[in-house]
Amino acid sequence: MPPRKRKPGPRSSSDAVSVILPNALYLGPRSAASSTAFLTSEHITHVLSIGISPSRKVDDVVYHRLALADSTTSPLDVTLKLSIEIIGAALESKKGAGKILVHCSAGVSRSPTIVVGYLMKKRGMTLKEALGRVIRSRPQVSPNSGFLRQLKELEVELRGDSSIDVDELPRREVDRLAYFADASTGGSGSS
Repeated sequence: MPPRKRKPGPRSSSDAVSVILPNALYLGPRSAASSTAFLTSEHITHVLSIGISPSRKVDDVVYHRLALADSTTSPLDVTLKLSIEIIGAALESKKGAGKILVHCSAGVSRSPTIVVGYLMKKRGMTLKEALGRVIRSRPQVSPNSGFLRQLKELEVELRGDSSIDVDELPRREVDRLAYFADASTGGSGSS
């Protein structure tokens, strides 16, 4: 019996893509950035790779890549600034109908950190609101402690105070979800 062909697209819950802003901003793993079936069905126009390139590129999708190591000592400032510009331009493309997938290797630390920073700076969310939205959409998300510290510093810079009182997120998904259960999904502003 010949081996069964694997269907294109996500293979498990860790491969699934999460919708952060409906019809606009998606977060996922590297595998999604090469999935013709996913990118086509969701009409994704842009892919932003954080730290790792997809295994192959899909025609008619604009790809961007920014270097960032998943290390507690990696500085976010330059990568976040460039990411915000790329995400904003992607969402404004196609007469405001552009859609972007932001990914890293597994969609757990680097790319979620970038998405949270975008939501804070461009959508006016607190860190707790932004991280809560991302974690409720993708429970496996857990930015490393260095990224969390820098997001807290960004919030202090933007708002004068931090909405999060921990230095590290709970290890278990259920505990992370519980921590963010009371975070509103507010925030507005332009892309």
